[in-house]
Amino acid sequence: MIAFVAFIVTMAVVINSKNSELISEDYYIKEKNFNQDYDAQQRAADHQNPIKVENHPNGIFFRNTSSLHIQLVDVTFIRMNDGRSDFSVKNHDIRTWIHKQKLAKGNYEIQLRYQVNNEPYMQVTTWYFK
Repeated sequence: MIAFVAFIVTMAVVINSKNSELISEDYYIKEKNFNQDYDAQQRAADHQNPIKVENHPNGIFFRNTSSLHIQLVDVTFIRMNDGRSDFSVKNHDIRTWIHKQKLAKGNYEIQLRYQVNNEPYMQVTTWYFK
């Protein structure tokens, strides 16, 4: 019985010491923006997601494949299972690239936010960096 209680207490201490990203303090703020993000993603999908992600030996390059006038993009790299490796690049010129030294190896979710005619657009894509 003492061993069982010691096990339960040890598990409680271990679980509480881990940083959990499942609970967000700003949950309601994020929920409020969900519909706006959904509409922005739908606008991008209606134009066949005009920004394509291309791999190059020195990094990652973004290319506009449509006739939409896209100049500045906010790019967010979200590393799966490692929130410490997440980073954002604000007002990124669509014709430049992100150097591979900024990236850790692994799976990323890349969020691209931009505006066309004062309408917000958003693309989300997954990308694997080797």
